[in-house]
Amino acid sequence: MITQFLFNHDGLEANVRPFLSLALLLGMAWASTAAARAASGAASGHARDGSAHPPRMWIMQNLWGLNAVPAKDAEWPLEEKLVRLKAADFDGVDTHYVGSDPARVRELIGLTRKHGLRMGAHTSVGRIEDLAATLPLVKETGTPYLDVMVGSYWTPEPQAIALLRASLEMCRRAGVTMMAQTHRGLVTQDLIRTIGYAQAIPDLRFDLDFSHYIVAGEIGGGLSPEADRHFDVVMRRAAMLDGRVSNGEQVQVDMGPAADNAPARVFAGLWKRVMVRWLREAQPGDIFPFRVELGPPGYAILDLQGREVSDRWEQTLRMRDLAERTWNEAVKETGVGELHGGSPGPAHAGEKTRRGR
Repeated sequence: MITQFLFNHDGLEANVRPFLSLALLLGMAWASTAAARAASGAASGHARDGSAHPPRMWIMQNLWGLNAVPAKDAEWPLEEKLVRLKAADFDGVDTHYVGSDPARVRELIGLTRKHGLRMGAHTSVGRIEDLAATLPLVKETGTPYLDVMVGSYWTPEPQAIALLRASLEMCRRAGVTMMAQTHRGLVTQDLIRTIGYAQAIPDLRFDLDFSHYIVAGEIGGGLSPEADRHFDVVMRRAAMLDGRVSNGEQVQVDMGPAADNAPARVFAGLWKRVMVRWLREAQPGDIFPFRVELGPPGYAILDLQGREVSDRWEQTLRMRDLAERTWNEAVKETGVGELHGGSPGPAHAGEKTRRGR
């Protein structure tokens, strides 16, 4: 398929010739290991913590989403952010690792351990060398997953497939589960093209951010049957979710004081479908990361005075609660997994009362 694409598209052969060799070599490696992975049951692509616990969700906060919180000229120091996240019952934090200062990362590792928070990670990969340079620092964090933002939208499809495969294999060898993030500006910008990656790479799993596809498709309500059929492919491959709500016109909108306005209800329904399917495949020790990431301006909408129209910290807390409610509904529906913020599983009726804010 890759060769046919190359020679049917003028001008691309020179650009992707180096990646074709990489793709062919990786294809051979894929074939030699696929049977062993399938036999061992290790091909689920789920993040794992090595425990025997029932499948669980980790609610993570992208630290980027707390830039300029509570205000641009009064941003909380890093440790105060972590203290507030712990008090709000977040499980951990997630941050970006490209060109990161190792001392700064190690400071974050120390602070998360001090405050009882877990660490996740995401990175950007334009070339496979980028990932090779980042993985040692990522490994220091102890994260069970790495969310990878791959290439750019302008990356030719064969080159994108080769880079996705190479990244997936490198993460596997490093013992870190890779999720390919769905996002504007990346190789995953286009839903139909992303479906092609899923078809070409059976082990590929996604960190699914619905907001980018919803705004790109100008989907202002529920999915049409045609849209649902396409979304279903990537939903089946989602092993992580990014928490942001779109109304089909803006990529990030306010969810209302109880996170129950119309866009929030649409997204909660989509998230629950992903969670239910994930739980039905999950094994003990599997982790489902849900990452809250309500972005600063220009994700956040500003008024004419340059102020955010929403209280982003308050919306972050509401998003966390919505994720927990949705997950617990999925656990109860499937009879699988551990309730978040409460008892070990759906057989237990009581749920722990969350601490006040």
